Amino acid sequence: MLKKATTHVTRVRTLDQLHRGDEIEARLSVGPSYDDVVIRRGSVQETAPGIGVVWIMDRITGLRKAINTDECTVWRVA
Repeated sequence: MLKKATTHVTRVRTLDQLHRGDEIEARLSVGPSYDDVVIRRGSVQETAPGIGVVWIMDRITGLRKAINTDECTVWRVA
């Protein structure tokens, strides 16, 4: 019998915690009584902590996407 794989997700407070190749999710808050919505998921390509931006290779589209940490929260997926 196969075990269900579980993913461990932790919030990234500063972009200094990220490294190239880390798998992350970008989540958007939709309201106080709702869970955050995952808007992007992919691997880190580059970070710019000074301006609060991280670039990922989006898992769904295969395109490079910029994530602004002023607009959403970043979570590491392990």
